[in-house]
Amino acid sequence: MRLTRQKSVLAVPQLNMASMVDVVFLLLIFFMCTSSLNQPENDISSQLSRLGTGTGQGAVPERPVRIRLLGVTAGVLITCDEKRIADFPSLEAELQRRAALEDRPVVIEGQAGVPFRYMVAALDVCHRAGMWRVAFSPREVKP
Repeated sequence: MRLTRQKSVLAVPQLNMASMVDVVFLLLIFFMCTSSLNQPENDISSQLSRLGTGTGQGAVPERPVRIRLLGVTAGVLITCDEKRIADFPSLEAELQRRAALEDRPVVIEGQAGVPFRYMVAALDVCHRAGMWRVAFSPREVKP
């Protein structure tokens, strides 16, 4: 007597879609919980003047305090609104005096050959004096 062997049919593998959907939702929840909702760094708010129907004169534009740094062989020559300043502590005292009178913007202009550390030192002096509206001038200063 001969036994016949039945051929077994191999099952085709299938993906369980229910588990895959669960994994996708878990990943979605994970990324939603771990993402930060901070304001992007490159999006800086600015206050622009608005056009209106006013009848009065426009505001007089502020004249900024100009700090000029000129490179010399012994270091740097500092001027504040065309007035020569001996060193950075004297510049800080001058800026503190001006900050007590009015809040004006500051423009730091540096000659092309001035080391950047002097520009940063002038920026630090402005911040210590309480002047926060500071900009660097892209123009070259003529001696």
